[in-house]
Amino acid sequence: MDFRKLGRQAGQLKKQAEDKLGDRAEPDNLKRDAKEFREILAGDGSLAEKAKEAREKLADPERPVDAEAPDRDEADGGSSEQGQ
Repeated sequence: MDFRKLGRQAGQLKKQAEDKLGDRAEPDNLKRDAKEFREILAGDGSLAEKAKEAREKLADPERPVDAEAPDRDEADGGSSEQGQ
């Protein structure tokens, strides 16, 4: 087994992931995104609906990377609309 070649390939994969993920490549941000994705998958609805929700929430390029993700209930209804 050629460990040098394997090491170069691992380095290339790491660089590609960092290039694609940008600031979201930070471990804390990835953990937060994974947690939110698990919550979406555990929710009600079809797999297609869950995929659409995950895409909308996690693929948004303007989504702040250091902000805490809102709970699903808050994102769906929020208390700001109740007073209107």
